[in-house]
Amino acid sequence: MNFDSIQLTTPEPQAYSFGVVAKTAPGLWITQLVWQFGDGSILQVPYCCQSQISEVRYHAYSQQGSYTVMVVAYDNAGNFGDAVVTVNWTVPAPEFPLASLSMIASLMIVLAAVALLKTRTNRIQLRL
Repeated sequence: MNFDSIQLTTPEPQAYSFGVVAKTAPGLWITQLVWQFGDGSILQVPYCCQSQISEVRYHAYSQQGSYTVMVVAYDNAGNFGDAVVTVNWTVPAPEFPLASLSMIASLMIVLAAVALLKTRTNRIQLRL
C-alpha cells in the first residue's frame, strides 16, 4: 500500500491530505478502508469489486501535536494490510505569498512516506 501525507494549510486548523493505494491478490477485491487520524476520528470507507484502489482523504487538526495516522485495507478473503504515518504540528508553518505555481509546489511539505507490507497472508500490499 502506498501512503503519504501533505500539509495543506498553515493557520489553525492545520489541514493535511493523506493518499493511499491498496492492492490485493488477483481474484480478490478490497472491501473497505478504515482510517484512524490519531485524534479520535475514525472513518470507514466501503468498497466493492476492485482489486486495487486509490484514495485521498483530508483531515484538519484543531490543536498542535503529534498525530499517528493509520489506514487499514481489508479484502473479501479476510486479509488486511496497514500503513502508518505521523504528522507533527508543533510550530505553525510560516506563511508566504502565493506568487506562482512553482512556489506553491515548493511549499507543499511531504511529511512522511512509509511502506508496510504487513498482512496476515501477504496478499494486500500497502506502499507509501
